[in-house]
Amino acid sequence: MVTYDCNCKDIAITEGIFGEIYAESAEDKIRRYDSKEYYKEAESKGVQLTPVKSYTMINKNRLEIVVISWGATIVSLKYPDKFGRVADVVLGFDDLKSYTNPQINPFIGCILGRCANRIRNGSIVIKGKTYQLTRNDLGKHHLHGGTKGFGRRLWESHIDGCSVVMTYLSEDGEEGYPGAVLSTVRFRLTPDNKLEIGIRATTTNSTIVNISHGSLFNLAGHDAGKEELVKHKISLNCDRWTFADYTDPIPTGGIRGVGGTVMDLRVPKLLESCIEKVPPGEGYDHNFCVTPNWHGGNAYVAQAVHLKSGRTLEIYSNQPGVQFYTGGRLCSTSEANSDIVVKYDNSPNREEDNEKEKITDQIEKDVTSDRESPEFISGKQGARYVKHCAFSIQPQNYPNAINYSHFPCSILQPGEIYCHDLIYQFGIQLANYM
Repeated sequence: MVTYDCNCKDIAITEGIFGEIYAESAEDKIRRYDSKEYYKEAESKGVQLTPVKSYTMINKNRLEIVVISWGATIVSLKYPDKFGRVADVVLGFDDLKSYTNPQINPFIGCILGRCANRIRNGSIVIKGKTYQLTRNDLGKHHLHGGTKGFGRRLWESHIDGCSVVMTYLSEDGEEGYPGAVLSTVRFRLTPDNKLEIGIRATTTNSTIVNISHGSLFNLAGHDAGKEELVKHKISLNCDRWTFADYTDPIPTGGIRGVGGTVMDLRVPKLLESCIEKVPPGEGYDHNFCVTPNWHGGNAYVAQAVHLKSGRTLEIYSNQPGVQFYTGGRLCSTSEANSDIVVKYDNSPNREEDNEKEKITDQIEKDVTSDRESPEFISGKQGARYVKHCAFSIQPQNYPNAINYSHFPCSILQPGEIYCHDLIYQFGIQLANYM
């Protein structure tokens, strides 16, 4: 374990090992990291274990953040409330096995990409050519980059001054996407309690890129549950939203004003006053259109306040949209199971396809027997994560933007650089002003 002091002398970064995983080979792309067969086969072949690194960043205000190189994931975020009591305010797990198991980890705390959010039917058209992506959401749509998107990959990582930098090379054809994409994520903790996440990407071929971060927050504490989540006041700097029918979370292409509806969060609202009014009563899982600022650059996106503890979170970003999610799908069997359904295109090599289908069928049987009716997710330190126990605010492009010409363009061309600057500002509110 190595500790670094950055040049500003107000931040300390400690590097450690969170766990180990076998290096991935080409044939492993259709297997689960947590399966016993995977480890037995890797061990028999003499495959070397690769460490998953952890980085603990601490400032002088006792704000402590731990990130790991598996999925560029934030596993812990601790800071004091208005009484000086420190709590961990993000959902997560104690061990690497839980993070690598898609049955119990629905993208908690990780990078979301190569394309965050959903794409209808997993189908995209770029320059007249159709590409079929992995359909891992309800067996129908593409979600968060697929079964093994950016949040389920091992990233290269190192410490650079006051920052932790992680890099991942996504190969051409990965999860069905065209072009190889090189992505870099820089985590930087500042003395004034900001976590700055700088995301950059380049590509070798025209492709879609829309990267965000999926931390799930409960400012009362990661284990405080729904009882404390509904006591949060939430405000979004958004006057419109991309309309989606309540039977399907994919936007229809329509953009509607929020005025006079349950989607109007421009004035801070307690979640308990509105969360169950969102059709069909499952809370928020919707994309809102961020009101841009006049000077460009990062715009104020949202604020969350937990009145009892006084903890506050403000979010800034340069992206046009933001997905607001209140954990209504956290314990959904269909979603958890669909994450590990592997879809393949028809190919001339039927023998190879048959072998893949056998592996997929076995995985589906294992999942069905293991998770019949989940009531909670077993989190870190014995916590039980239930439905509506946390919220996530994910700045990004509009969902399914590739299929609507009037949505902001999500295509990245060779020679261009994708830029997403995301800022979490943590604070304490000593009195209730709103």
